[in-house]
Amino acid sequence: MNSETRLRVLGISGSLRRASFNSGLLRAAQELAPDIMEITIFDIRELPLYNGDVEAQGDPPSVIALKSAMRGADAVLFATPEYNLGTSGVLKNAVDWASRDREEGSLMGKPATIIGAGGRAGTARAQMQLQLTLAETGSLVMVKPGVQVQAFAPQQFDSEGNLLDETTKELLRGHLDEFMKWTLRLVRPGEFVGHACEMDVVRIPGQQ
Repeated sequence: MNSETRLRVLGISGSLRRASFNSGLLRAAQELAPDIMEITIFDIRELPLYNGDVEAQGDPPSVIALKSAMRGADAVLFATPEYNLGTSGVLKNAVDWASRDREEGSLMGKPATIIGAGGRAGTARAQMQLQLTLAETGSLVMVKPGVQVQAFAPQQFDSEGNLLDETTKELLRGHLDEFMKWTLRLVRPGEFVGHACEMDVVRIPGQQ
């Protein structure tokens, strides 16, 4: 947990394509995030396939960088495509490597959430699969309100993968606002109250 005022969020896209819609979602998230949230995107393209023999010889530099970035973040924002009813192999591989870290600040107990852009289902099935994987790592995943974008709808993204649709931007903004509160509840409960509405605050019987 960081002692600074700002919430540090690590963004990880599960797509390696140059004009990836999911990388575009993360860039949009950087612009739409609450003022106290800072999102840094980590590129997973250099990660090798997980191999216990490689791990036994010492983590490769890209894996060291991933684990370090994970420890330095208060929370993680995953953006997943959907391939054959599931998340991408490269994203699952990144989670596999990250899950091998047992140091403080690793995925165990880390607040996380998932967004995604894809076909007609908007990556709903990929997100369900990734939720199960993250649950096994001990991550604390915020599921709702959720962002499941039909990427091929007209005027959703431009040719460079940048998010255009204003309705989707507002959906993403709302999700990030809830993720801010989710993270504060878990890592800085004393600061959460200032961002909570009356319905969010748990009241103790007998107290006003």
